[in-house]
Amino acid sequence: MAKKICVVGYYFDTHAIIEASRKTRDRGFQKFDAFVPFPVHGIDEALGIKRSCLPYISFVAGCAGLTTAIVLQVWTHMFSWPMNIGAKPILAIPAYVPIFFELTVLFAGVTTAVVMFTKFLGLPNFSEPIFHPDITNDRFALAIEVSSEAEVEPVKRFLKEIYAAEVHHVEGRL
Repeated sequence: MAKKICVVGYYFDTHAIIEASRKTRDRGFQKFDAFVPFPVHGIDEALGIKRSCLPYISFVAGCAGLTTAIVLQVWTHMFSWPMNIGAKPILAIPAYVPIFFELTVLFAGVTTAVVMFTKFLGLPNFSEPIFHPDITNDRFALAIEVSSEAEVEPVKRFLKEIYAAEVHHVEGRL
C-alpha cells in the first residue's frame, strides 16, 4: 500500500479556519479535517459534517435498559419470588423507580461510550499521527489528505490561495 500524504495549512483565528474549511469543501476535496484548540461554532457545517446518530442510539439503549429493569423486577416480584410482607402490593412501582433509573442510565451510558469510541472515533486507532501533537495549543490546522505525491503542490497552492499562514506536507492519513 502506498504511503498517504497530508497537506496541512495553519490559521490563527476562527473566521479564517471556518472560511478555509468551507472553501475546501466547496472545491470538492473528499478527505480533509480541521483541528482546533477549542470548540468553534459553525465548523461542522463548514466541513460538511452531518448530524450524528449517537443520540438516537443512546435513546434506544436507554429504552432497552428501562425495559430490562421493568421485566427483571416485575418477573422477580410477581412470579419468581412472590412475597407479601405487611399487606403491601406485590407490584410496588415506587420501590422500583431507583432500579428503573439506574439500569436506564447504565445501558445508555455504556452503549453510548462503546459506540462512540469504536464506530465514530475508530478506536483503537493504529494509524500514524499526521503532525505534531501540540498543534492545537495556539493555532488552527486544516489537513487535506492526498493520494499521490503529484497532488501535493496543487493542494499547497490551494491552501496558500485561501490564506493559510504556513503550509507543509507530512506522511500520514486522516
